[in-house]
Amino acid sequence: MRNFYLAVILVFLASTSSQASDSRLLNWIRENRSFKTQMPFSFQIPNDRQDLYKEMGQVDHVEGIIERHIVREGIVIYDAALWQIVLTRLGQKTDLKLAETPTKIYWDGHLGDLSNVRAGYPDQPYIYDMADPMRVSSHLSQKGQRGFIFRILNANGRYQASDPLDEKTHLDGFPNGDQLHWEDWKPIAGENAWVVIGALHLYHQKYFNLNRGEYVAPRNTIELKLAEELARAAMILQAENGGIRMAPLGTFYNPYVDENGQLTITHEERLTLLPDLSGSKIVELVLGKQPPPEKYSWHYYEISTENTLSWHAAFRMLYRITRKIEYQQAMERIEGYLRDVWNEKENVLDQGMHFTDGKWQPNQKYFATDVQYLALMVIGPSRLERWFGGGAPLKIWQATKKKSGVFERGILLGLGYTQEHDRISLEWTAASLLALDMLRDHYRTSQPQLVKEIHKDRDSMRQAMEKYRYQVDEDESAYSYSSRRGWIPFGWFSHDPEVLSLASTCWVLLVDEGVNPLVLEK
Repeated sequence: MRNFYLAVILVFLASTSSQASDSRLLNWIRENRSFKTQMPFSFQIPNDRQDLYKEMGQVDHVEGIIERHIVREGIVIYDAALWQIVLTRLGQKTDLKLAETPTKIYWDGHLGDLSNVRAGYPDQPYIYDMADPMRVSSHLSQKGQRGFIFRILNANGRYQASDPLDEKTHLDGFPNGDQLHWEDWKPIAGENAWVVIGALHLYHQKYFNLNRGEYVAPRNTIELKLAEELARAAMILQAENGGIRMAPLGTFYNPYVDENGQLTITHEERLTLLPDLSGSKIVELVLGKQPPPEKYSWHYYEISTENTLSWHAAFRMLYRITRKIEYQQAMERIEGYLRDVWNEKENVLDQGMHFTDGKWQPNQKYFATDVQYLALMVIGPSRLERWFGGGAPLKIWQATKKKSGVFERGILLGLGYTQEHDRISLEWTAASLLALDMLRDHYRTSQPQLVKEIHKDRDSMRQAMEKYRYQVDEDESAYSYSSRRGWIPFGWFSHDPEVLSLASTCWVLLVDEGVNPLVLEK
């Protein structure tokens, strides 16, 4: 990798972005990929900033090693979906072929040394339906019946690994063997919704006939088959309140990290928390009406509003394409859940719900910024107004600014991940700009003065983002993941600004072209 240097552009508005700038971003997302598998990487660190790995956990901590490995070689499947959408909607004809890569890999079910990237049962300990564990299969041959894709994959398709910090290959007590290897096996609902969204953008681009106003597609396209297979698993995980459970039973949960992202137990105590239940043992407990330990059941009893909103968008796309009533019904159930998580006192939607003491109870400990802009983008200001009363969309935005806005001399620079005012998420800030566009259009006629304020917020955030634009070389540029490193209470760390992000860069490209990835174009 060639040397990086920070390019700070003092004035840069989305409405005046140049084609040269766009092409540099597109060039980076094309090139920042594994040339072995063609899968993109989620991050990139400059060669002269390898010291940043020292910030990612202690040298002998399992969690630090896993994080460093993800940053060097990982691809979050949500990031890959954004990449697919950008290449499909904004790229050239050759980009469309490249964008098909993740969908083909997911459908086949394997990636290099990773022999099975789909989570099911019985070969794996993942149960979607407690009454029928065999309902979602781990067998790759049972196409149409398989489960979610693991949320993060090794983009190079490697299983064995070395630590990017010091290139060690072994650690006593590393999960499932002392030889360092890829170790993130969480089939999370939200990321899988985005796999569906990415696949359906491809399907739409390839098969929608604009003149006829309908889809003209061969039977059994893998884009649609994959989308419907994952939607089936999501509907099995749809709880009685309409929300989508975060993951199936058997998904490992880390209960040992405190609110600052620090380990609260010793290395020896950590060893007792390693995955130790086989699939058969989990089924034995489930069928015996005994839930598995919390570390294997927490995700099943958790609903993320962000995940659920993403699935609403995915189901809407599927319904538009297939007209199958099951997808409309799934959306309607989700809408019931969304009404339940409306926090009228705070004018926001709660982060989620957890099943506690025999009922679903709202998660109100942490404010989730992404839930708010996704609600505006997925449900839309008009429906939110009907659901929650006059002015609800504006109140959501105002509450979001108040809780997570980063200001300098009264000017809004960006948004954080939660209730904070000293960290900017480039990814979430960029995405929020599309929500502001919808808010602006909603109030354009009725409240022109308010539209000016919305414009002001949008433009100030878009300009401030340029501080975090890095020119990789004369032909490539990319955006940071965040403005500083720190623990995010939803389970991961933000990064130093020199850690470049596929998600951030994709969102900027989509924003500057006015493309909402959560809807299919006409």
